[in-house]
Amino acid sequence: MNFEVPMQNIVKGRGGAFCASFIVLLLAIGGIAYGVAILKGPGQNMTYYHASFSSANGLSVGANVDLGGVEVGRVRSITLNPETAIVDVFFGVESSLRLPEDTAVGIAAPTVGGDNALQILPGKAQQVLHAEATIMDARPLLSLEQQISNYIFNAGHL
Repeated sequence: MNFEVPMQNIVKGRGGAFCASFIVLLLAIGGIAYGVAILKGPGQNMTYYHASFSSANGLSVGANVDLGGVEVGRVRSITLNPETAIVDVFFGVESSLRLPEDTAVGIAAPTVGGDNALQILPGKAQQVLHAEATIMDARPLLSLEQQISNYIFNAGHL
């Protein structure tokens, strides 16, 4: 008995199934490539900075870094210095951005996705921060109660 079946007989009548399988494979590869691009952030050429916070409550690794409502980078790491109890946030922004020396950063309210973001508040200094510089003017996220209290007791100024 010969159990060999020619390949042509196997493929015959199943061309649609092979095409559909090929399309699914291409979509899977495209999905993986898209996911990797999202994880890397908005740009390949990044300049990295540090920010020192008293509390990084609500901020997470991978959070967006925003400037004027536009995503310009990602938070890379959040570590606590055990000696000083200061939180170091290491983040990257697109290399095309030149941040002035008096730039401030703050933890912004939740985005549409429900995550907090690191917000860049550029200063007006002529000198720019060098790569790996530490931004000392870091403002932690204020709770809703604190924001309301500030509004009431500061005569409407947030």
